[in-house]
Amino acid sequence: MKPASAKLFNIMPCLCNHNRAFINMTLDQIVAHLLKETAIQANKTSRSLNKLRSRPDFRTSSFIVGLVGIGTNAGILGIVVLSDIPTLVKHFIDALTNRHELLFRPNKVDVAN
Repeated sequence: MKPASAKLFNIMPCLCNHNRAFINMTLDQIVAHLLKETAIQANKTSRSLNKLRSRPDFRTSSFIVGLVGIGTNAGILGIVVLSDIPTLVKHFIDALTNRHELLFRPNKVDVAN
């Protein structure tokens, strides 16, 4: 004997209805079919697609925050580059005066006999 949930469920008993998609299906089969047909793909929703897109922001406050961020990064990079300029100039002058061998020669240690 079939369980009560496996009983055939006639959802459209009218013979004039030409849509016979659910004929000879149990209630559980109809629910499973409807769930499968109406399932929403999570990666196709506008919410998930908008996560991947960047939207323009024309507010003055966001523009100023962006400028401050660019200025801060440029200032830090400028300090690092400017602090290396004296060393770069020294190496450049030493290379031009043929003293570069003094810069890269290993220290000699005198060993007493």
